[in-house]
Amino acid sequence: MPGLWKLPGIVQLWPMTEIVKDFPPNIDAIREVLPISGREIFAYGNVIYNPSGAVLGPELIAHERVHFRQQGRRPKRWWKKFLKSAEFRLEQELEAHREEYRVFCQTHRDRNAQSGFLRLIARRLAAPMYGGLITASEAAKEIGA
Repeated sequence: MPGLWKLPGIVQLWPMTEIVKDFPPNIDAIREVLPISGREIFAYGNVIYNPSGAVLGPELIAHERVHFRQQGRRPKRWWKKFLKSAEFRLEQELEAHREEYRVFCQTHRDRNAQSGFLRLIARRLAAPMYGGLITASEAAKEIGA
């Protein structure tokens, strides 16, 4: 099917996602709340903003697509709440990180690889980028649950 792709071992098809090598339109508001290095990935509306131009794997695209769904038709409102409420930010990111991990596990059956990936994304969720809202060990438990 043109415009659609399939991950090995995953039945679900989804449309290709637009990825732009730039910062999202609300980058100034993000910088007021969170430390930004330029290596982060942002979902705004139905676009993934990838300022560094890094290659994005299917796991990270799945993560960002959760944010598309969370934002619905009101990305500006979602981002305001995401930046204002640490509790909301953690809730939203846990859901997206769980999906990222789920997709990784579907395409990587090796339990050591799964464990290593879980530790990696748990450390990312615990990092200052998200406001240090959770420890890495707590994040691993929540994501892998």
